[in-house]
Amino acid sequence: MENFRNFFKKEKWTKGLTFSFVLFLIPFVSSAGPIREVSQSVERVKSIEPPIQFAILGDSRDGEKVFTQLIQKILKREPRFIIHLGDMISRPNEKEWEGFFEISKAIDIPFFPVIGNHEVADTTRGEEIYRKQFILPEGKTYYAFQTGGALFVILDSEKGKRKIMDDQWSWVKDILSSSNTPLKMVFIHRPLFLPVDSLKLGKAMDKHPLARDDLHQLFVKTQVKAVFQGDDHRYHRMVKDQILYIITGGGGAPIYALKDMGGYFHYVWVSIQKGRVEGEVVDLDGQIQDRFVIVDRKGE
Repeated sequence: MENFRNFFKKEKWTKGLTFSFVLFLIPFVSSAGPIREVSQSVERVKSIEPPIQFAILGDSRDGEKVFTQLIQKILKREPRFIIHLGDMISRPNEKEWEGFFEISKAIDIPFFPVIGNHEVADTTRGEEIYRKQFILPEGKTYYAFQTGGALFVILDSEKGKRKIMDDQWSWVKDILSSSNTPLKMVFIHRPLFLPVDSLKLGKAMDKHPLARDDLHQLFVKTQVKAVFQGDDHRYHRMVKDQILYIITGGGGAPIYALKDMGGYFHYVWVSIQKGRVEGEVVDLDGQIQDRFVIVDRKGE
């Protein structure tokens, strides 16, 4: 009988410990939220058929209030997912990431991050910390997914220090060349081509013009329709060799240009219809500052 009592006490203590451990884990798991589950988000969106709407913004570091307002406006429009073009934090450390996830906790839809220079700060440690924050496809900072009849390619402009090279070059060349999807879009932090008044001239992908041009020619050859970029804290649109290049870096970080040159806080709203992509640039006051259209002749 005494042995039974001792066993009961031990079992009760073990169950209590297990229960306490579970209670300890619950807040930790909850705090992660869907925003970190990039691999799972890839699976969640792949079966979506057009029409489909999503939002893009970039460079929110040091602008928590603006970023929060933009996210609120975006979520009210019920997009299927959000793409962030990088510079979510100011410097690569756990405290910064905790702050970003705290102000992003309202995001309960698929979220696809692009790594920026502030995430890395030119150190291998920065990339290590970044990869701990998100569950990425194959654990890599570059990845791709397909949804709504379109191919989305996320690139890492920091791994090769403003060059796409080595394994990433082979990967992007293969995935763009092998895809029969008529609508291909690329998302990268550092711009390939900059406006003439940009403070980022010589500091983006243009630092290595030959490598930049090789990347652009790959886009031309594989019929990429649009390239979305951040880093320069403004909005800018240009077309080169029938590819739409958009800079959208108005997510909250200090603005780098005059308002009439794209210097305002904003997000980009994209709607994919069958054979057609429509986009609008929406500022912090909800005003549409620009519109663009991509027509896929094959899909008409």
